[in-house]
Amino acid sequence: MGMYISISNGSGWGGAGGVFDCIVESTRELFGKDQYGCMRKIYEALDEQAQSFIVLDDVASECFNLFYSHCKTAMDSFPESSRGKKVPENHIPGILWNWSEVLRLMREDIRYKE
Repeated sequence: MGMYISISNGSGWGGAGGVFDCIVESTRELFGKDQYGCMRKIYEALDEQAQSFIVLDDVASECFNLFYSHCKTAMDSFPESSRGKKVPENHIPGILWNWSEVLRLMREDIRYKE
């Protein structure tokens, strides 16, 4: 089943459920308690509506960039993470390539700030 990260109106990334889970759940783990509101807004469709996507379209710039920062950090540490160690080693390059595509698409959004 395909999963989707909606980045902005008309822009997003779609991929296999396993890759999606690696990206969104590794990123979710980095949200602190003080960032709960932002995380909840992004993950609402997935968590509360049982949809097969997360939505960044309507989040404020600050929340968008927080997700980007956590997503990048999660990607950089993924191969050594507990989640990454459960994935067959030969799948890691493909997961990281897809992850980098999510980040690239986010950098193209007007809300992205370095």
